[in-house]
Amino acid sequence: MPKFIKWITAIILVAYPFLVGWSLSHGKLWEISILLIIVGIVRYFTGRNSPMLPLTYLAIVSGGLSLILKDQAWLKLYPVAMSLSALSMFLFTLLRPPSMIERFARIFEPDLPKSGVQWTRKVTMVWCGFFLINAVIATYTVFFTSMRIWVLYNGLISYLLMGVLLSGEFILRKRQQRIHQQ
Repeated sequence: MPKFIKWITAIILVAYPFLVGWSLSHGKLWEISILLIIVGIVRYFTGRNSPMLPLTYLAIVSGGLSLILKDQAWLKLYPVAMSLSALSMFLFTLLRPPSMIERFARIFEPDLPKSGVQWTRKVTMVWCGFFLINAVIATYTVFFTSMRIWVLYNGLISYLLMGVLLSGEFILRKRQQRIHQQ
């Protein structure tokens, strides 16, 4: 059952911008706030050892502040907080290696060559840049755009950009590996 619950909470968090957009356009501020708090609490109890634990705390705090202050901005700031948290985690691994991308790479390639370590460090820097830019754009959508634009960017465009970056990195990594194998 915990695996099922983890999947449900993950789906809710991925669909979060759409849920917030729909809820707020229908006057359901406290309902979506409570949902975010519940998802955060469930994630806390099902993933205490997860490196994503800071994001779990952010969900609880964002939902709680929205509920207490009756302000939708706290719900809309959650994607900003997620980007800043991811930036912090990736940046921290640049200061205290191995880099985040090297950690991921070693799952599939435990004996990563020195060239691979250098490559993953650069890719981690690119991801840091992405998360910073994403946080800035997401913040802009909270305060200066309509709910529709906020949902479009935070629920679709940012995910597409992550997918493009991930795919591009995968293609370039394979190319890099071929160059260094010759």
